[in-house]
Amino acid sequence: MHDFFLLRRQRHQKKMMKYMRYVLNDHFVLVCLFLVGGLAFYYSNILKQLPPDFPWSLPIVGIVWWLILPFGKLATLVEPADMTFLLPKEKEMGGYLSRGLRHSLAFPFVVELLVCGALLPLVVLAKQVSFINFFFYLVMLWCLKLGNLRIQRLACYQRTHEETRRLTLMWFITSGVTIFLSLYVTAWLGSIVALALTFGFITLTQEKDRLLDWSKMIDQENARLHRIYQFINLFTDVPEVEAKVRRRKYLDSLLARISFKQENTYLYLFARGALRGAEFGGLFFRLLTVGGVLLFSLNDFRFVVGVSLLFIYLIGFQMIPLYSQFDYISATQLYPVQKKFKKAALQRLIVILLIAAAFIFTLCSLVHLSIIGSLVLLMLLLIEIGLFAWFYLPARIKKMED
Repeated sequence: MHDFFLLRRQRHQKKMMKYMRYVLNDHFVLVCLFLVGGLAFYYSNILKQLPPDFPWSLPIVGIVWWLILPFGKLATLVEPADMTFLLPKEKEMGGYLSRGLRHSLAFPFVVELLVCGALLPLVVLAKQVSFINFFFYLVMLWCLKLGNLRIQRLACYQRTHEETRRLTLMWFITSGVTIFLSLYVTAWLGSIVALALTFGFITLTQEKDRLLDWSKMIDQENARLHRIYQFINLFTDVPEVEAKVRRRKYLDSLLARISFKQENTYLYLFARGALRGAEFGGLFFRLLTVGGVLLFSLNDFRFVVGVSLLFIYLIGFQMIPLYSQFDYISATQLYPVQKKFKKAALQRLIVILLIAAAFIFTLCSLVHLSIIGSLVLLMLLLIEIGLFAWFYLPARIKKMED
């Protein structure tokens, strides 16, 4: 079963790496670098402004550490067919699940490492502790997460629902106590308590000749993978996630404004696809929401302009694939519509969407900027929209048709 799990893991990682090429594209990496740099800049400024006796430092750190502990699910990599074909190997599945548990540790361990390192300055501000305490805090968080995954492993067996629910509640409470004990007393004491709790949960979660609950285990793995595929689906099409088309009757008034003319055929199709389709409509509203929230939190004119220009570009860039969205429909091939009308339709729709986004971003910027500053921002966004729609977009469409 050791080689079998390695084969499953290799196939899973190969599939994820194929999707990561689309997720970690130049635009997403640029946004992440910009956001991380901006957040780090503001975080450092906040730390400089906080007084040494700031009373909320340790409670904030403790609550954040406590809330990130459940992050990360057990990856069993089981498939529906395993219920039939692996049933004769059920006695050997204990080792398979243990390898799945070790595989599941990597991602939450990295997240806890980053969060622990990011919040350590608040602990230093409150207690003036040495850097060596960072390793004690990290060991504590890692041990507590291991206990959580052991409980998830026990949940893969039959007749463990009540037991796992009771153990999960016990783990959550004792984890919170351990975290605040390490923060308010000493870091090494928290590490020792976390180690003792981990050994206790390992002892309490022994399978004891239980039988596997194959249906539950498969459903949990499918739910875990579905969450991953939903995130990837924001960047590219994923066959495992079915795109949903919603009626959205309340938006019919917008489509009614499009006159029924031959040259408006593609404009109607593109507008309907953007409004009803989960892919393009969802991308537009998600980027609009994220950009608006960021602008609410920024008060520096340079950062406001940079974020606004970046999100206007990202929204426009994500709408470009609409151009080929309806090419598979035979009606668009048979109905005589000139290609210039198709290009003009996409250009017109993107301009409308980007202008709407520009006005919303401008309204969001009024929270911290003056009216003159917001008007300057609006002018810069309109200039970018013009450059995007009449210079960048035609070049991209030409490249798609070649």
